[in-house]
Amino acid sequence: MLSMQFNYFDAARKEVYLLGKGRKPRFVPVNQETIDLFHHYTRVFHPCYGKGDQMMFYTRHQGLPTPMSDDCVAKFLQKYADSARVLCPDVPLVVNPHLLRKSRAMQLYKGGMPLEALAQLLGHKNPETTLVYARSNTDMKRKAIEKAEAMTSVSVRPVRETVALWENDEEIIKKLCGLE
Repeated sequence: MLSMQFNYFDAARKEVYLLGKGRKPRFVPVNQETIDLFHHYTRVFHPCYGKGDQMMFYTRHQGLPTPMSDDCVAKFLQKYADSARVLCPDVPLVVNPHLLRKSRAMQLYKGGMPLEALAQLLGHKNPETTLVYARSNTDMKRKAIEKAEAMTSVSVRPVRETVALWENDEEIIKKLCGLE
């Protein structure tokens, strides 16, 4: 994503072209909020030349824009996480790009995105890699059970109405207890 150029962002089609890990290309859908943030970012950080094949994310060295490194992003995230923790102690002690990626993947999974679609979005070649995000919480399990119950037409009798095979049969009870 740090190699992203302005022409990779297509607001009209609501998608962005990204080169992921291993330079794997993919198109990622974006929502209106992301489009609005893109336009704001462009006005603030690229007021004169935010177009075409120019890099979107950069740092300045000796007054010139240079590509931003992974380490630079990690430092920025940690710096702002430390500041945010003053107001919100729940912010994790260590914040890095992978934590954000993993958190968003879990949000999408919990929101109902199938693992196969999540694997494609994350650029995972092997869908097994995506299983790391498939930890379900109690609420997800409850919803899955409720959905399964709603789909079944079999009515289940309460346990109290079920009669055991050995109930009122002294011969079976003796056999079960080893008395015969």
